[in-house]
Parts: sequence; structure tokens; C-alpha cells
Amino acid sequence: MRAAVRTPSVPPRRSFLALRDRPGVIHRLRAFAGAAVTGLPYAVDEIELIAVELVTNALRHAARKLTLTEDLWPIGVEMTADHRYVHLAVSDPDPQPMPAGDTGGLLAEHGRGLAIVDDLAVARWATYTRHGKTVHVIVAGSGVTLTPGELESIRELQ
Repeated sequence: MRAAVRTPSVPPRRSFLALRDRPGVIHRLRAFAGAAVTGLPYAVDEIELIAVELVTNALRHAARKLTLTEDLWPIGVEMTADHRYVHLAVSDPDPQPMPAGDTGGLLAEHGRGLAIVDDLAVARWATYTRHGKTVHVIVAGSGVTLTPGELESIRELQ
């Protein structure tokens, strides 16, 4: 009788990046997101796309909220990645609720980003404070199905 082969438990990778709306910000974000999942079972371009969509929204919300003196509030991007899931959290200084979603159809100039995110992710939610909000996204690893209990546990960790 053979003993079961166990994969050693590998702690999740945790990464954080603070961004401001400056030249090269999207290139820097893509490099950050890609590096966070390199070697893990994810399509790097999908993780980069989700990060870009969320950060673009955050920058748009921050631009409406910030004055010159408040430019000390950067956009925060936090990623936790392991072989089962990636948790991506993007924070901005605008506490206003997120829009309901896509209302413009296929030819709209804006409003389709969250629909793209929802197609690629297994869960998306937002948390709010008096000083801003954080949009959370969970992406399952290739071939991984996260149970409702696992998703709830991930949400409770935030």
C-alpha cells in the first residue's frame, strides 16, 4: 500500500502597491499583478486585466473626490495569492457606493469594466468606510472550485 503524496503547505503570497494617477501607472500595475501570480495556476493576462479594470475605476473615483491637498491618499492595491485563489483588493478615497453595473450596452464608452471582472471572478464585493471603499475580487485557480463556505471564509478574513 502506497502512502498518499502530500503537497507541502505553501503560505499565500501577500503583496501591496500604492498608486497615484501618474504616467506609467498602468504599466507598473500590470507588472505588480503579473509578478504576484507568476508560477501559480492563473492566466496572468486575466489577473492583470482585472487589476487594471479595478484600478482604473478607483482612479476615476479618486479624481472626483480629491483636491490638491488630499493627494496624499493613493490608490491601494493588495493581492493575496496561492494555488487555490487570488484575492485582489483595491482601495480608493471615495466612500460613495459603486454603480449598479453595466447600463450602456456593447457600444458604451464606460461601464463595462465590472461586467468583465464579474465574468472572470468567482466573487466581487465592496466594503465601505467613512474615508473610502475597497473593492474585493476572488479569482479561483485553474481547475479549482471554491465552495460557498470557502468564499465566506475568505470574505470574513477581510
